[in-house]
Amino acid sequence: MGIFKRYQEYQKARDAAWEILLRCKVRELPVDPIKISRQLGIKVITYREAKELIVALGFTKFTEGNDGFAIMLRKRPVIFYDDESTTPERQRFTVAHELGHLVNGDLGELPTCRNTEVAEGEPDKERSANIFAARLLAPACVLHALKVNTVEEIETLCKISRPAATFRLRRLQLLYKREEEFLRTRGYSCFGLSPLERQLEKQFAA
Repeated sequence: MGIFKRYQEYQKARDAAWEILLRCKVRELPVDPIKISRQLGIKVITYREAKELIVALGFTKFTEGNDGFAIMLRKRPVIFYDDESTTPERQRFTVAHELGHLVNGDLGELPTCRNTEVAEGEPDKERSANIFAARLLAPACVLHALKVNTVEEIETLCKISRPAATFRLRRLQLLYKREEEFLRTRGYSCFGLSPLERQLEKQFAA
């Protein structure tokens, strides 16, 4: 995938996350992906709660080594997630990731994507869903306003796992460097250039 196309993919997933935060009127961290999903009319259910349904659908094997998945069930989106063998932080990212698949239109009546801890070298759909989840749970403009610059701060404020927080900090550090360059060469920050981002900043500041 070319650099321009990769950036378009990133921008689409990022903007989708911002739009959801604005639409659901989220104003503080940590963001609750289950609450947001339900606001959007998506059923969210744990593996434990849905044990009989998962067996009836023939998806038992799919849950093995898979933190969550989402499907269209009778034309209604449903997110399933593991609430027993994963941490609460991982569960939050799992739900946000699956919400990303739904927003991106990746799903049908059969689960086709696997949800495991964020990692390098992911397929395009998984990468887009992770971009969406990270921007939903840890929006850069909000972290910037709070002057966040450590993995521990992101973990604490956003209630996400150490690996997810580490990935998020890497991107945030790149944005901080870009901001320094913008301020030096153009006289303004690279944050808040998008109308969506400015709206989100105001929403969280209110």
